[in-house]
Amino acid sequence: MLTGRSTPRVPLIARLRGDGVPRPLVSPGLAGGLRDWLEDGLAPVVAGLPPDAAAVRVRKETLNQVLVCEAHVAARLATAPVMNTAIARGTMVDALFRQWVTTGSIADCSSDALAALGAEGDRDGVGAFVAALPEPRRRELLEDVAEHVQDITRNWPVPSPGWLPRTQDRMEVPLAGGRVVLTGTADLAFGNPPGEHASVCVVEVKSGARRLEHRGDLHFYALLETLRSGAPPFRIATYYTRTGELDVEPVGEDVLVGALKRALDGASALCRLAAGAQPTRSANPLCAWCVALPGCAPGQRRAGTDTPRIPGDPDVEDRGTDAAMHERTEVDP
Repeated sequence: MLTGRSTPRVPLIARLRGDGVPRPLVSPGLAGGLRDWLEDGLAPVVAGLPPDAAAVRVRKETLNQVLVCEAHVAARLATAPVMNTAIARGTMVDALFRQWVTTGSIADCSSDALAALGAEGDRDGVGAFVAALPEPRRRELLEDVAEHVQDITRNWPVPSPGWLPRTQDRMEVPLAGGRVVLTGTADLAFGNPPGEHASVCVVEVKSGARRLEHRGDLHFYALLETLRSGAPPFRIATYYTRTGELDVEPVGEDVLVGALKRALDGASALCRLAAGAQPTRSANPLCAWCVALPGCAPGQRRAGTDTPRIPGDPDVEDRGTDAAMHERTEVDP
């Protein structure tokens, strides 16, 4: 059994809390100004939505994808998600991270992870997927999960209750009368409700390799937290369970403005697609995995084939940009 509640790892805690760095003052008009900017920018594209159209939900995954290629995200939204070993690993590691930071104890990685997912409904079918794997691949997957968890228990402190830790912290920001919803779920958030000073830290956990998009994901979550609570987080961080690395970043107004412009561009594109616009095709590193590849000439030229690769294929290295196809997509419960 792995147990926590030991002496905290001071360097990691200090980086997350920003020890020795003054907490920034909260600008009273910042969140309202950002919201007004979004509302004004979305008004023209929202006007083009059919009156009975469902709300356009903007998540970090769809935001990343639509800004790379509209045809890619349109194809992904039109097909059912497919489980693979990379998604299963990430989902199990996420469940065990939640267990560690809330209880400080993990008895058995595989059984604890599958039990936690089962208790939550296992809407992605990870348990059935793992059970159906051939024995060598199942053993390899479970050993991989155990290695990631060893890094978590070795490097990650169990937060004190005084931090007010919240796992799977769901953030939703309705805009344009609810016709557009910015949404996301942070793996971990902690800190008191903001007052005069910013006080919340938002953490994302990644079981894959470091990628440039991860910074954009964090900035998007910083924007959501700002719009939701009226104050930006004072710290955002990505923790990589493969290596134990922690990327920490303070949140300034430049981060929020950049995240807003990116979210506005992506939300506008998603609204145009929802209104029936033909998606543009942009060749990019995801082309080789795109389900629309057989009918996409630019993608075929980029990928060098007309046959999509299978996400999670064990013969394909899931490090770097190609791992974008392995991200677990948030869905509504």
